Amino acid sequence: MTATETAATLPWPEPPTTAEVLARVDALGPGWRERQRSLDEAVEFPHENFAEAKAAGLHALCVPTEYGGAGFWLPGRYGPWYEVLERMARWETNTAQLIQVHNHAAGIIAWHSTAEQRDYFMPRIVDGAFCASLGSEAHLYENGAEVLESELTRVEGGYRLTARKGFASVAATAKYLMVWCAIEGDTSYASRMVFAVVDVDSDGVELLDDWQMLGMRSTISCGVKFQDVFVPDDHVVGTPGGWITGDPRTFSCAYASNHLGSAQGAFDFLIEYIGSRPDLSGSEAVRVKLGQMDARLFAARACLRSTAARLDRGDDPDECEADAVRTMHLAKDAVLSIPYEGFDLVGARACHERYPLGQMMRDARTFTLHFRDDLYVERLAQLALGNGFSAKGGRGGSTPFEEGSGATGQATAGA
Repeated sequence: MTATETAATLPWPEPPTTAEVLARVDALGPGWRERQRSLDEAVEFPHENFAEAKAAGLHALCVPTEYGGAGFWLPGRYGPWYEVLERMARWETNTAQLIQVHNHAAGIIAWHSTAEQRDYFMPRIVDGAFCASLGSEAHLYENGAEVLESELTRVEGGYRLTARKGFASVAATAKYLMVWCAIEGDTSYASRMVFAVVDVDSDGVELLDDWQMLGMRSTISCGVKFQDVFVPDDHVVGTPGGWITGDPRTFSCAYASNHLGSAQGAFDFLIEYIGSRPDLSGSEAVRVKLGQMDARLFAARACLRSTAARLDRGDDPDECEADAVRTMHLAKDAVLSIPYEGFDLVGARACHERYPLGQMMRDARTFTLHFRDDLYVERLAQLALGNGFSAKGGRGGSTPFEEGSGATGQATAGA
């Protein structure tokens, strides 16, 4: 195959502009939105959306450019990633979240792999091998504090993994399950953490039928059991603790982007509905409420753009993450409040299933609980009180929570 023929098979032979990627998203978005209700009702994974996303190169957005990816979620390319995520979520939040999870997993594998591992995994991902990211050990049919216990046990040629993970977005179509786990040892969990890239067809892997949820139903973010699964050495990615000490990236702005896009989608519906009703659009009270919503969206978007610009400049990671948490607080507020308040503006008929507002509200309530807002903003209060802030040294949605030498806490879903 010639170099020209090879380039023609790559998702992005040249690094794309943001406008080029947004155009591809907008070409697919109407179809995604049209399917969202039926997928929600059936609790069905959006396989058709994923096939379209792959054909459009959206599965390779966080793959390095040298492998034919767009090179997003890397220094100088944070802003485009968040703008694209927002646009996808504006069309359909579930599909956007799933594409986000896959791309973040691909980006983590690319960053933390050896050269040989990158040469193995990246072409396969570009060719359509989707990735799930499995960090959470909160189980849907159990109560109690989440405790991170997944460890790799050394054997000849690799490791054995016995573990149970929850909220495994993308697992329903994944080739690779990227498992957040630790090598054996007595030090803190985070300092021992690596990524085991497990083939979904490996002996001992079981996807659980446990996804009966209020919202985000089409993500099928099921639990996964690993029973004495063999993981060869070359499928263990990263050095112990490398996510904490050697990778400045987090997921906060990506979550905020999805929330913001979803909130904008709800606002778009309200504007279209109210605009077609002179009795509503003629009401000053209704217009005041819409204006307040518009301002909330602008505030969250301005913070997102500002934080992305700081990341692209290479500003201090801890300061950037504090801004990302502020952004996420505003985005969560927007996506929770706009659909909810929208019902008061448009009335009881908006509760009918033919309208999207109810699903938007259910999806928002479910997704925003990935990591609770009160836990985020409490960290901002600690910073304001002079107690400092660490992007990956405190409890958050991007890293295990350290309590002494143990590892407890939610939101290590890694997405």
